[in-house]
Amino acid sequence: MQFLSAFSLIYPVVSLPTSKFILISQNYLSNHSLNDLLIKGMEKGIQGDYLKAIIDFTKVIRLSPYDIEAYYNRGIAYEKINYNISAIADFDKAIRLNSNMVDIYIARANVSYKLGHLREAITDLKTAKILCYQQKNKTCYQETLDMLDNFQTLKNL
Repeated sequence: MQFLSAFSLIYPVVSLPTSKFILISQNYLSNHSLNDLLIKGMEKGIQGDYLKAIIDFTKVIRLSPYDIEAYYNRGIAYEKINYNISAIADFDKAIRLNSNMVDIYIARANVSYKLGHLREAITDLKTAKILCYQQKNKTCYQETLDMLDNFQTLKNL
């Protein structure tokens, strides 16, 4: 894991059977202290200190309950410590706040897959594929299509 800049994070999504890197762009928050707390949480996650990252993301959420990136990143941290139900709940909330962020659907698909919910994972990947197409992101579209093909193959085994 590595930072691209203070407001961008490349996060490796452990997806079975493939492993891809997903880019989620962090928006500037109007409150700089919340922004700093969000960045500290991401840095802790990058260092592998997921529990402390969760604490920071939770603080951001308490102060700014509509912060999509805080829910997304806390969901990723929950996934890393195998709190998969909590991860799904955070991804669900992030999607309710913004249903156009491809990365959230892919992250939720990966967790659903880990939980053995292949049908839900495939549904999320189909949504991600449509969003990539609508957003004219050819790379995203192809990677999502590849993941979807792999998941559908596993479903048919």
